[in-house]
Amino acid sequence: MYIHILGSGAGGSPGSRRWRAANLVEANGYLVVVDCGVGCHYRLSDRGVLGEVDYVFITHSHMDHFLGLPEALFQAHIEERKKPITIFAPSRVEDTIRAAAPHVLTNMRYAVNIKRIEPGVLLEVPGLRVEAAPACHHTAEEAYGFRIRADVDVFFTGDTAPGCTSLERLGEGVDVLIHEATCNEDYREICAKYAHATTFQALAEAEVMMAENLVLNHIDERFNPTVYRDVRRAGRPAVVAEDNMILKF
Repeated sequence: MYIHILGSGAGGSPGSRRWRAANLVEANGYLVVVDCGVGCHYRLSDRGVLGEVDYVFITHSHMDHFLGLPEALFQAHIEERKKPITIFAPSRVEDTIRAAAPHVLTNMRYAVNIKRIEPGVLLEVPGLRVEAAPACHHTAEEAYGFRIRADVDVFFTGDTAPGCTSLERLGEGVDVLIHEATCNEDYREICAKYAHATTFQALAEAEVMMAENLVLNHIDERFNPTVYRDVRRAGRPAVVAEDNMILKF
């Protein structure tokens, strides 16, 4: 399995080092995008796979996680994509796309299928086994984490507060845990207010889930230097995600 970190940043941190949330997974011969923030299509085009992505999973409806999706779909149309694509997303994401860019779903050179995620329902993904569990984020709409089961299991928490029982259950024993780490410890109260996790909290969650590998992602660029500091202080193994990083498991 290969995991491409297309964008490792958080929504409230403007800057060029960390783009908005986006990931690409290569598993069992399929290409899967998890979240598609602004600029996602550039990173997919750079890799020559914009027209080859099979599935897209959107964790929740905050703009830093899906606003790049309509542009990616339209750019694939411009580049004469023919291959159908299936998108799994909360209801608000589909509603927003249909309202803001209806042409993206109607007049394309390829079929765009959107399936709404329902809590506790195993997602029908040919060639892969994908499960969703509710995350504990402050949004009033649905938010989910996804476990992709292939030759290696990877679990994306999406945005979430720590101690989220539903995510901890689904993530138990996972090979690769990709957990958000928006803030450093100095801003723990801010993180709690907006239902995000700090670096230390993400490290603790990896122990709770008994994850074999931990990747810290969704990092506010303002706290970039302190993420590495906190990992060193904790003395626990973890990979700090960076844009354009490719991880092989």
